[in-house]
Amino acid sequence: MSRLEQLIRDLAVFSEAREMSYNQIAKAMGVGGSTLSEWRKGTYSGDVEALNDKVEDFLSRHKYEIKRIDFSVDTDVKARVYYVINTIQKYVSSNVASRLLESAKIGYIFGRAGLGKTHAIREYIKEYKGRGILVTAESGITAVGLIKRIARELKLDDSGNAETVKTRIRDAIKFTETIIIIDEGEHLKPSVIDLVRSIADQTGVGVVIAGTESLKSLVFSQKKQYEYLYSRAVVNMTLKDLGIEDTSKIVRAFLKNEVDLYTEKELQDLINYIDVTVKGSARQLANLLTASSEIANQNESAKITKKHILAAVTTLAL
Repeated sequence: MSRLEQLIRDLAVFSEAREMSYNQIAKAMGVGGSTLSEWRKGTYSGDVEALNDKVEDFLSRHKYEIKRIDFSVDTDVKARVYYVINTIQKYVSSNVASRLLESAKIGYIFGRAGLGKTHAIREYIKEYKGRGILVTAESGITAVGLIKRIARELKLDDSGNAETVKTRIRDAIKFTETIIIIDEGEHLKPSVIDLVRSIADQTGVGVVIAGTESLKSLVFSQKKQYEYLYSRAVVNMTLKDLGIEDTSKIVRAFLKNEVDLYTEKELQDLINYIDVTVKGSARQLANLLTASSEIANQNESAKITKKHILAAVTTLAL
């Protein structure tokens, strides 16, 4: 088998194992999709050896994968996020079945950054059999900017003025089991939230807005336009910091079969130490476990120890 044939075969295995399309691979490599396609078919007229080197280098870089947290673990944060979106989903399903348009129902999710709410939202959207879209707000985002982002997430044409795009969105989602989820909602002005509310009023879709305690303070203040938005809430959910049970579930899921390398006391001591270190933050927990795993690998250790955790704390400045 020639080098080219072997590389084509290896790239096919990589594509299937990582669930990456060849267009995605080409983009990651920095080459055109048509170029990679021609190379795979043996019809590439350019410098084949140079492209062989590029593919080989790409595959070599991806032989080792950094170990990351499995955020599908059933934590309290995930349960609370799912409860909010499921509540909104029931209203949406009822609207579709009854062909009913009524005042939009909004679900609010509040919690400090780093609790894992965005991961839980993405997990829900992945599992949801209807259509869920997630739009992340940013400081200063305007109504026009948000409308165009929603259109793009729905794979609609976002050209034209706000009213034109809004009409396209309404026509595409009316009486469909669509849930629009906006993350980092603390960046939204009440007028921008109200625009999304108006789309839901006219289509029967659901709206969920997730944000930090700043968003909660604004909505619960019920001042001016926030009073109107507060009255549309059918569920307000405040997320708690990770508890020891959540930390334990995540650590055990992260270690997988490596759990068998510890006695139950050793494992529980390690979990307690980690729990105190991350102070209830899923983000810090994710970073700490990944860094600790890397340090353990570099030291050719079969398992993560407190020594590796301490070294990771130093590198992360926790």
